[in-house]
Amino acid sequence: MTDRVAGPCQVCESDTHARIVADLDDYSVTRCTGCGFVYLSGLRDREVEHERYRKDQYTDGYMQHFDVRQIVAEQRESVDRILTRAGASLAEIDHGAPVLDIGCGRGFFLNEMREHGFTGELVGVDISEPMTAWGREEHGLDLRGLPIEEANLPVGHFALVTIFDVLEHVPFPREVLRQMLGLLRPGGWGIVEVPSETTLFRVLSRAGYRLTAGRLRRPLARLYHPTHVSYFTAGSLRCLLEQLGAERIAMTSKEAHVTRFGIGRYRQPARTAIRAVSLLDRALGMEAKLLCAFRRPE
Repeated sequence: MTDRVAGPCQVCESDTHARIVADLDDYSVTRCTGCGFVYLSGLRDREVEHERYRKDQYTDGYMQHFDVRQIVAEQRESVDRILTRAGASLAEIDHGAPVLDIGCGRGFFLNEMREHGFTGELVGVDISEPMTAWGREEHGLDLRGLPIEEANLPVGHFALVTIFDVLEHVPFPREVLRQMLGLLRPGGWGIVEVPSETTLFRVLSRAGYRLTAGRLRRPLARLYHPTHVSYFTAGSLRCLLEQLGAERIAMTSKEAHVTRFGIGRYRQPARTAIRAVSLLDRALGMEAKLLCAFRRPE
C-alpha cells in the first residue's frame, strides 16, 4: 500500500470508516465500513470528470457496440417494473407532465417515452454537446449540452426524473441526487440505475487480490476503473436517499446491458465465463445493476 489518502465517503460525508482495500497503479479503492459505499480515493475534480464525456459515445465510444433500441426498450420496462415494486406504475404518471432525463446522450430514452404516449415537456441534459445536438436535430427534443449542476432547471417541476448509468461517473453523487430530488414536483418519482457493488465478479476479484497480497491486480483494475469513481451497494444508495429526504424507496437488481446485449464483443471463452457468472449472479440476487425508484414527499 502507498500513503494515499482515502478521502471522505460521499454517503457518510466522513472518512472515519474509510478503509483503502486495493492499491492499483494510479489510484486506490476505498470502502466505507459504515455504509458500504466504495469509491476511488483522493480529491475529486468536477471538470476533469466532465471532460471524459464530452465526445459522442455513439460514434467514438462505449455505445457504438450496442443496438440502442434494445437498451431504451429495456430501460422503459425497467422503469415500470421498479415503480410497480414501489407501489406505483408508469401508467399512473401524468403522460402530459414534464419528464427529465439526466445524462440523456442523444435522447433515445426520451424519444422512447414520447413514442409510448408521453406528450408533455421532455427535457434532457448531458455533458456532451455533440450528442445533445444530434438528438435535437433528429428527435426534435429539448436536449441541453451541459452538466446538471449548471442546467438551471425549475425546481419542483418534473413528474419523473431518470438517471441511467450516470451516477457512478459524477464526482459528487450526493449533490446530483439532492438536485434530482429538488427538481421533482411533490409526489414525483425519481429513477436511478447504477452498477452494483455487490456482484460475484467483484467478490471473486477482491478475493484474488487479497489472496495474492495484491499481485493479482488486473481483474480488480477492470472492475474498478478511473471512469467510475463511485460504487453503490443497495444499502448505501438507500441510506443516501433517506438522508436527502426521499420516500417510498424501492430497490432491485438487474442484468447489465454489457452481458445482456453486448456479450458478442467478447471472444467465445470469455462469453461462456461471463454468461455463467451472470446466471449465478441472477440466482443469488446479485446482478450487476441496481435499479431504484424513490418519491419526493408530498
